[in-house]
Amino acid sequence: MGMGSKISPLLAELFMSDFEDKLKTEKLFARVWKRYVDDIYAIVKERYLPQTLNWLNTQHEKIKFTVEREVDGKLPFLDLLITRKEDNTLKFSIFRKPTSTDRYITTDSNHFGAQKQAAFHSMAHRLVNIPMEREDFAAESQKIQKAAELNGYDKSFVDKIIGKHIRKKQRQDTTTLQPEKEQIHRISLPFYPKVTNHIRKILKRHGFHVVHKSGNTLQELLNNQKDKVPPEERSGIYEIPCKDCPAVYIGQTRRKFKTRLKEHKKAVENERTNDSSVAMHSICLQHEIDWGNAKLLKNVRKSSHLNAWESMYISTADRLLMNEDEALISSPLFQLTKLNL
Repeated sequence: MGMGSKISPLLAELFMSDFEDKLKTEKLFARVWKRYVDDIYAIVKERYLPQTLNWLNTQHEKIKFTVEREVDGKLPFLDLLITRKEDNTLKFSIFRKPTSTDRYITTDSNHFGAQKQAAFHSMAHRLVNIPMEREDFAAESQKIQKAAELNGYDKSFVDKIIGKHIRKKQRQDTTTLQPEKEQIHRISLPFYPKVTNHIRKILKRHGFHVVHKSGNTLQELLNNQKDKVPPEERSGIYEIPCKDCPAVYIGQTRRKFKTRLKEHKKAVENERTNDSSVAMHSICLQHEIDWGNAKLLKNVRKSSHLNAWESMYISTADRLLMNEDEALISSPLFQLTKLNL
């Protein structure tokens, strides 16, 4: 089972917990044993280490453990550097790999503000919540400041974020009372400021919180190596224009566009005006339909999305429509999409 499966973390946890239970029965369980998934920080007496490691590596043919010993009283564990002091107490500081570049989303990147701040909020949370000595706290603060400068942010940007986390930590330390959590309704939208800034303000008034997903992902930027499906072979929202006037018909289809187009043609040929608004327009006004310029406006794979997309195209159409019925869905938000169509 791949690690991408939702059940993988649970199975990994159960597997490692079984290892630990067996280790306890063998009287080999360390006095200090802290595990995150399969990374373990343990304090083991030197004479018991070979026996413990050998036992662990005999439990499963595909699971092998390795040991990283402290050097000069220091040992990295996850993002911590743990140092054993002369009095055998431990102190903590932040560990960064030598390959770390401190490159994050830059200030001039076309990302929503919360996404730009995310990495620095994470570093500030870690800074404030890990018990560090004063000099280590100051050194880590300086590193966060330098990382911010490297990515185009000023000093006040980091100061505000760190200050926010300090105040949050102080509130948590002084009271056990938890603020009442309000139910938040979230809506995910692509980040396109000209459109989504307007939508976010409207939705906020109705109690909805907008979160953004980044566009222009690597998958979107790279060419798809698969053979592209021709528009006439796809489903979605389509348009059929008239040759003798500016009118167009906007419709939806769950089947292939070419299949639906044939049905409209047959309705016109057989003068079945009840079966097609296109036929109604052509027969009643004696107009010729421009079949050659009929096209798919939007490929829609999920049939549950068809009504919304059709309603949006009908509501924002700036041409005369052959459609006899109004859009199934009415929303002022559709008018904002004109900026992006």
